[in-house]
Amino acid sequence: MQPVTFFKALSDPTRLKLILEISAHDSICVCDLIEKLEQPQPTISRHLSHLRKAGLVTSERKGTWMWYAIAPDLPQWCAETISHIELKDI
Repeated sequence: MQPVTFFKALSDPTRLKLILEISAHDSICVCDLIEKLEQPQPTISRHLSHLRKAGLVTSERKGTWMWYAIAPDLPQWCAETISHIELKDI
């Protein structure tokens, strides 16, 4: 993962909040992300798509909902960077 790709993907406050919520769980349903961020489903889905295309998260359909997790091949430096960010600071 190139640093520019990583930081560009997280430059949006909504995407940064999403990655922090996702990183706090093994996997999380998009329905929970919609509720936690209090934003409409199309907005959340658009931002999740951006994170997926950047290689930060993976998705899996379970029933009618998509579940998201941090990409298993995310470089260690990316995971460490994410772990140092606190939601309250956004």
